[in-house]
Amino acid sequence: MAPNTKGPMFAWLDPSRLYSNSQALADCVSDLLSPFHSDTIDLVAGIDAMGFILGASVATSLGKGFLAIRKAGHLCVSTQNQSYSDYTGREKTMEIRQDVLKPGMRVLLVDQWIETGGTMKAAIQLVERLGASVVGVAAVAIENTEGGKWIKENYKFSHCIPEELQSQVDRKVLESFKASTAERFDIMFAIDQ
Repeated sequence: MAPNTKGPMFAWLDPSRLYSNSQALADCVSDLLSPFHSDTIDLVAGIDAMGFILGASVATSLGKGFLAIRKAGHLCVSTQNQSYSDYTGREKTMEIRQDVLKPGMRVLLVDQWIETGGTMKAAIQLVERLGASVVGVAAVAIENTEGGKWIKENYKFSHCIPEELQSQVDRKVLESFKASTAERFDIMFAIDQ
C-alpha cells in the first residue's frame, strides 16, 4: 500500500499495488472469500472502477459471472440509477444494467475500499431494487465510519485488514509509513521476493 501524495481529492491510501503481484492478489481474494464459503453466490458485482479488478478476480475464483456497477453515463443499455455521496463528499450517480439481475439472485458486492460507505450503500440499493439479494460485501478495507459500521451491522462482510491494524486504518495513518526510508525499502524488497 502507498500513502496519498496528491492531496485531499484522492483517497488517503492506495492499495492497488497488490494487484500487480499475483500471489498478493490471490491471497487477497482468498481472504475476501473465506467467510462466504458456505453461501450460495450467483453473481459477483464490482463497483467502478477499482472494484472491477478485485470483483472480476473474485468472480473468476468462484467460477461465477461478473456485473459492473458503473459511473452514470457509461452504459449504452437500459439502466437503473442511484445517487450517492462519495468519500470526498461529492454527489455522484452510479448505474447498473437492468437485464442481468433477477429476483432471487444472490450477489456478492466487491469494492476496493469502503471509507464512508456511501458508494457501497448505493450499490446495495441498486441490487436490491432489481429484486436480487446481497449475500455480502467484500473490500480490501472497511473503515469504521458511520457508513462502514452500518454495512458491518446489516450485511455479512469481509476485508483484508488485520484487527490489530483496523484502528490505524480508521485514523487514516499506518504506522509502517512512519518507518525510515531504509526500513521501507527493506520492507518493500522483502514483499517483492
